Amino acid sequence: MKDNDFLKPGDTIAHSNKQLMESPEVEKIAEIVIERESLDFGPAEIGYFLVYPNLSKYKAAKCVKASREVQYYSGNNYLIEISGEMWDMLDQKTREMVLFHQLMHVDPVYKAKNQEWKMKIRKPDFSDFYEINDKYGNDWYKTVQATVSSLYDLDPKRESKVSL
Repeated sequence: MKDNDFLKPGDTIAHSNKQLMESPEVEKIAEIVIERESLDFGPAEIGYFLVYPNLSKYKAAKCVKASREVQYYSGNNYLIEISGEMWDMLDQKTREMVLFHQLMHVDPVYKAKNQEWKMKIRKPDFSDFYEINDKYGNDWYKTVQATVSSLYDLDPKRESKVSL
């Protein structure tokens, strides 16, 4: 059979000079965090992606609710995207904390009246998630900001603008 121009499993998607790649490595680390923190997402499915070189100079990672079409084609209810260059520079502990932070956004809610799950995105408490700060502090967050700042040679005043 002749090859065509369609994507094959494992192919990367380039858009605006950015590459979006599924990451089994990120998924494995997420599984460690989910088990350690006893997180329960019901039937929600989460896709994990690295974006190269980055999401943006000021956005290190994000969690989004998948559109109806993305859910249909991928089976994922949520997508966690992480800036690839930053990810490659982080130590294991900081990687786990970045994922923990992103997983805290995943908020499937069971609606008993309709007997169905509604997939929602949870906003952080105040400036971050209290659960993370109370248990682990925020040094990891400063590490993320410093890493991104050094990667993109940001002015020290702008380092605090780097967010998850």
